[in-house]
Amino acid sequence: MGRGGGGGSSHHSSHHSSSHSHSGGSSRSSYSSSRSSYSSSGSSYRSSYSHHSGGTHYSGGYSGLGTGSGGSGCGCSRVVGIILLFPILLIMGILYGLYETLDVSTMFKIERSTIQREALPAEKCKAIDKWFQDDWGDWINEKYEDESLQDGLEYFYKKTGVQPYLWIMGEEGKDYMSEGSVEELADKKYKEMFGNDEGHLLIIFREYPNASSNYICTATPGYDAETQVMDDQAREILLDYIDYYYTEESFNEGQFFERAFTSAADRIMIKQLSTKQLAAIVIVVIVVVIGIIIVASIIRKKKVAVAKQKALQKQAEAQQAKAVAAQKQTEFDQQKYNDQLETQYVAVICPNCGSTGNKIRKATVGYCPYCGTAIKVDQDGQVKIINRDDPDNT
Repeated sequence: MGRGGGGGSSHHSSHHSSSHSHSGGSSRSSYSSSRSSYSSSGSSYRSSYSHHSGGTHYSGGYSGLGTGSGGSGCGCSRVVGIILLFPILLIMGILYGLYETLDVSTMFKIERSTIQREALPAEKCKAIDKWFQDDWGDWINEKYEDESLQDGLEYFYKKTGVQPYLWIMGEEGKDYMSEGSVEELADKKYKEMFGNDEGHLLIIFREYPNASSNYICTATPGYDAETQVMDDQAREILLDYIDYYYTEESFNEGQFFERAFTSAADRIMIKQLSTKQLAAIVIVVIVVVIGIIIVASIIRKKKVAVAKQKALQKQAEAQQAKAVAAQKQTEFDQQKYNDQLETQYVAVICPNCGSTGNKIRKATVGYCPYCGTAIKVDQDGQVKIINRDDPDNT
């Protein structure tokens, strides 16, 4: 079975009607017995104005064809993670705070409510005891279905101040195949049921299980209901929700209408972010995230560069310290060698001229700088003059 919705309004001359229709798939009327699956294809949309002769009632026309929908590290890394965590938490907090207005689950399936509406004052809608009629006789055929539907309609009334009346057409629906004909019927039916009371909403639901167009649904508000609550956008929201829940096989007929009316009432009476506003938020979030990533990347690169510079500086300092240590060790070794070498020299008085201040290494031959005498010092430090011409230096 298909899903759709529509509506109209009347006041002092002509009627304003909105409608959705569906084609393709199997009818929902088979749900009660067989719970058959549904698929829909094709959609179209139109707007029209119709005028009712006689009287002084105002009306405009708005109608549409809707589409049914089926079912449903390292230190740097930690720093970057902390930097990214804050804006992510902030964005999540903003999205959570806007959850009611975002309504993500139906964001792209249901018309958004971008108008702040106030409930219709009670004096502008005189409630009646009857809330719906099922001319098929088997759409709402169980008590729990009756109660579910009643609850949904009453919730809509309490929330919006507009009392809805649902007419599920039976065999007589075969005479109303077009949206225009259903809208004319809605105009007439509204006057018959509510007269000059302009605070009600008449919903006509006509389904043809064996026809190519599965259903048409019109939502026709009175003048007061339309101008204060059930404007074009509000009616479209209701029709979209009828579309949305129509193919939900887990709901029986009563529950499907109940969900459609309660969900529509909730959305109609809040002001949501428009699609443009949502797009702007998404763009801002993307820009912020990209900016954060860029900043985090710059910070990370800077930290890496600083760390690398420090490492190079420490490496240079270590090499310098190593060179200094090596130089000191060389100097120490040289000094040690010199000290050891110094112990090998003996102060010698020249036996020939008696000059002092001569130093000759043990076990070697030296010469007096004054007289040139060859002087030999043995290993024990004993001194003797030697003959230079003696090959053995003895």
